[in-house]
Amino acid sequence: MALTDILSTHEKPIREWLDAAKKHVGAVQKLQKAVELGTVRDIEKLRLAAQASAETLVEKASACPELDFDAVAYLQSDGEFLDELLAEAQRIGLTVYEREGTIFSYPVLVRREPDLAAVRIDKALHFTIRPSVLAAALKKIQAREAKARPERFIETLFSAYELLRAKDGLASWIDLPLSQVYDILTLLPGSEKEYTLLDFTRDVYFLDTSGITETKKGYELSLPASTASRERKAKLLPFVDRQGREKLYATVKFTPPGD
Repeated sequence: MALTDILSTHEKPIREWLDAAKKHVGAVQKLQKAVELGTVRDIEKLRLAAQASAETLVEKASACPELDFDAVAYLQSDGEFLDELLAEAQRIGLTVYEREGTIFSYPVLVRREPDLAAVRIDKALHFTIRPSVLAAALKKIQAREAKARPERFIETLFSAYELLRAKDGLASWIDLPLSQVYDILTLLPGSEKEYTLLDFTRDVYFLDTSGITETKKGYELSLPASTASRERKAKLLPFVDRQGREKLYATVKFTPPGD
């Protein structure tokens, strides 16, 4: 059974439980008020009413079923989570695409964390996995402008490109595989978990679409894809844009000023 259906079966008994709790609190408050004011005539009647509401509250609490749900299985690649989220996204007009287990909801990336019964939106962990709630949150994010910093990223990319040239002993300014540039950026142990290859590809995409093509020192950026990748056997890095189009990146090149 889908998570949405399972949660729906819990909504009514929980709502009835909450209503009973509110009535019980109201009954006890009336009893407390009568005692404070010394309305002796009403105290016993209100005490019995409060006791009766307490019994009703216990009944409603007992009627609420246990949640029998395997969140780990639900969030795994063969679980129902993705189908439910995609269906909910279509219902509310949210643009979402899935590629190899990662959900592209421009400008963010959503990854499943089955062992934590959670999803990760970019780096933030979210324990709200009800598809309708998650889809609504993603739509709100999608309506905002992406928090990209291409002017900073081009400098970082250039520095990594320079380090890779030095590492390979290259004197010329040639196309270098972006995957190797990423390796330079994630040399520290564990850094590839904090900054994944897909995160890097998204930053490349934001830079590519920003119109920024020159570093502060005047080095010109180019991002050749298919031809260069065949020549240098560079790994293709895909990214899905807002319209669902797949953009492929493979190599990067910086050209010195005046060349």
